[in-house]
Amino acid sequence: MTDQAEVAWAREAAARLLMPLGQRWAHTLGVVERARALVDRLCADDLRVLVSAAYLHDVGYAPSLVRTGFHPLDGADFLQHSGRSRLACLVAYHTGARAEAKERGLLSALERFPEERSQVADALTYCDLTTAPDGTAIAPSKRLTERRREIRRR
Repeated sequence: MTDQAEVAWAREAAARLLMPLGQRWAHTLGVVERARALVDRLCADDLRVLVSAAYLHDVGYAPSLVRTGFHPLDGADFLQHSGRSRLACLVAYHTGARAEAKERGLLSALERFPEERSQVADALTYCDLTTAPDGTAIAPSKRLTERRREIRRR
């Protein structure tokens, strides 16, 4: 698969799964925008993977993919079954997913995916934490406060 084809697949899959969710799609597009802004900080291959992961990081929220109710794990399962192992690992662990999986009793399920520790993984978390639910830029501290509220409501 060409570099362009991988990003196109990610964009199309994410749009199909997340566009019906409205604000979730807006957030995703904001994360992608922030990922693309890192063009001068990552090599071309890493940027391609980051943009693909940015499109896909929240696909586990799609109702058709929900199995565990934990979106990083549900999204990673979808990506693994789609033959995208690296993207599955990035999605599985984005934005502190390990800690939340432990709280939910899902750590062993998450650990089926190797955790990638790389600039790409760090950049994905950065892009997610600097994007508000509506897709606009937000300070990470404010986003973390919002995220904690979301988790408590569950």
